[in-house]
Amino acid sequence: MLKNRLLRYTVYRNMFLSFVLLTAVIIALVTIVLYALFSWSTAREVGKISESMLKQNSVVANVIKDQVYNFGSLMLNDKTVVAALFDREDDLIKQYHASRVLRNMQTTYPFIESIGIYNGLTGTYLDTKGATLEQEQPLLKQIGAKNKSYFQLFPRRIVDPGNSRESSVLTFVLLPGYYALLPAQGAMVINMDTDYIQKLIGGYKNDTADSLFVLNSKGTVLTHSDSSQFMQNISSTPYVQRILDSQKSSGYFMDEIDGHKNVITYVKSADLDWIFVSHSEYRNLLFNMSALRWSSLCLALAIFAASLLLSVWLTNNAYNPIRGVLEKISAMQRHKQSSRRVNEFELLNVSYAEMTEKLSSLESVAARRQETEVLQLLKSGEPGAFERFVQNCPGPRYTTVALQIDGLDEFRAKVDAPTRAFAHDAILRAASELFGQHGARAAVIEEGLIALILPVPETAEPRDYMPLESLLQELQRSMRHTLRLSLTACIGKAERTHEGVRLSFERAQAGVQKRFFAGKGKVFDCADPAETVSGGRELVYPSKQEKLVIDAIRLRQRARINREIELLVKEMSTGDYHEALFCMNQFVSSLYKQLQVSRSENQEINNLFLAFTRRISSFETMQEFKEALKELADKLSIDREAGGAERHAEVVEFIKEYVGRHYARPDLSLELVAGEVKLSRSYVGKLFKAHCETSFNDYLNAVRLEKAKELLLRTDEPVQAISEQVGIFNTTYFYTLFKKYNQQSPAQYRSRMLLEKRKA
Repeated sequence: MLKNRLLRYTVYRNMFLSFVLLTAVIIALVTIVLYALFSWSTAREVGKISESMLKQNSVVANVIKDQVYNFGSLMLNDKTVVAALFDREDDLIKQYHASRVLRNMQTTYPFIESIGIYNGLTGTYLDTKGATLEQEQPLLKQIGAKNKSYFQLFPRRIVDPGNSRESSVLTFVLLPGYYALLPAQGAMVINMDTDYIQKLIGGYKNDTADSLFVLNSKGTVLTHSDSSQFMQNISSTPYVQRILDSQKSSGYFMDEIDGHKNVITYVKSADLDWIFVSHSEYRNLLFNMSALRWSSLCLALAIFAASLLLSVWLTNNAYNPIRGVLEKISAMQRHKQSSRRVNEFELLNVSYAEMTEKLSSLESVAARRQETEVLQLLKSGEPGAFERFVQNCPGPRYTTVALQIDGLDEFRAKVDAPTRAFAHDAILRAASELFGQHGARAAVIEEGLIALILPVPETAEPRDYMPLESLLQELQRSMRHTLRLSLTACIGKAERTHEGVRLSFERAQAGVQKRFFAGKGKVFDCADPAETVSGGRELVYPSKQEKLVIDAIRLRQRARINREIELLVKEMSTGDYHEALFCMNQFVSSLYKQLQVSRSENQEINNLFLAFTRRISSFETMQEFKEALKELADKLSIDREAGGAERHAEVVEFIKEYVGRHYARPDLSLELVAGEVKLSRSYVGKLFKAHCETSFNDYLNAVRLEKAKELLLRTDEPVQAISEQVGIFNTTYFYTLFKKYNQQSPAQYRSRMLLEKRKA
């Protein structure tokens, strides 16, 4: 039975395979995630254990450092060693006794390879292995000057003079001269066998670690489980570089070494500036990895086998409703089946398509008839159209509703014609469903405009008879949610005659323009004939605000431009729609003329004005106009900024020259010079102050006072005559102005300057 269904029925087979695939994917994901979590957890635990073990090596560093210090103190406490170390005479007997003491000390500390003392006063070097001063000369040169450090460490290889065997040692140099009471020319050299240090460190080595070694802060190997690595500088190795750059005192991380993933652990010792490092191959950390892998695979296969049975059970239960419908359809369609295989969805689709087509044809005929009745009623003047409408939709009175699609131009640009037709049809269907119980009729009057006609009782208003506004808001929400379309609606007045219904719809259509001030996507009511599509009073053109906007554009003040446009739009919003359109056109025309765009060489700006003018009538809200105007003003400001600096400088220079020639005119003012340059007074004042960092009146006063000072020194004329010659006929004001600028009266200035001239 299962095999027959799998082979014959396509949907059954697809459902079964989907269930199987789903369970297989889930099992695979769960297995992989669990395996990855186990691997990560194991690596983390091993890293923490390795880090804990390496931290114990800091004890080794302390022990080594303490042993070196103790051994140095022991030598300094021995009189024979001190005599050989700091004696100013080369005494062979003292040196012999000192050598014996050093050999005895070395036998006490088996980890010491050799001991040497250097007397800088006599230039002698004693060593338990017989090393000479010439052999140790490279080391002694590295020791450095007095007071640099008492304790110094040098990894190196030394040759045993007795058997010529080379040894790897860590040479600890103690400089007694670091202390002020001892001579500076002495040094104690302790060579410690690296094998001994490696054994100490190896005692803490984890069995899983493939390598354990010690570095200094420069990346030089001090001791290594592989003796060939001694004194190698591996600071350029990526994982070592990462350790050296780390600010942490210990840690672990994953990195590749020789193409294999490793867990690298490190601990930094502050006492000896050593870094203990170990690394282990990741694959060696998980000892039972292979067994775990096979166990996981077997468990996954077992679960998958169980899931096959579960998939059969789920498929049968999910398929039963389809099978019930299929049996009925198959009885009707049996004569159409010519093959063994059956595609259930295709069979159902064909059957339901035939039934839907029949129902749709019936609904379509009825809907088209109703739309035709509405169109004839609103568009034609035929008297019989209203009688036919009343017969099919009886009612004493009828109210109309205009539904306008917001953003129609954008809707046309984004959507092709068939899709737009579908959207209109969807709005009609939604309106029919919401208002059908109230006997409403709907039709598309033109693209973007839908009309609703609803019968209303004789004594009731539409809003009292039904929740008309709520239903329209529900229609708006539905279109926003399903088609991403915004609708603005306006309710007309209830009428009982053919002409009255047509007039009601015209008013409702005009009432949609309320969105220009109130915004899109709202429901308006035009039942009151006295209500206007406006802000409520007659609009006076805001010429003052126009000048402020133009001045802001000329001065390229972006923030002020936006602020003045806001105020301009606010004033335009006090009139009705048509008054606002008139003001908008007049403002753009004035802007075009006063900014002299017609003489502009920038064709792009001319095109911007042309495009903006064409768009004015298509703005659906005042907000759209405001944003577009701000954009235009911003581009104009940028254009003037690019080419206006030179023109502004020319205007300012002309004003300065004009003042220099006509300063004696008593009527010389900002208004006068603004008329000369054919610009507004406020604009010229701001432009002059921006360029000269002073106001026009202050500049004029400064010029007049300079001329007055010249006349005071060149002539003997009275102050009143000089005041009139420079254009100031109010002598008292001249005295006040002169004293303000010069901190003295004109007479005092003349006397002081003449006195200084005589002295000179």
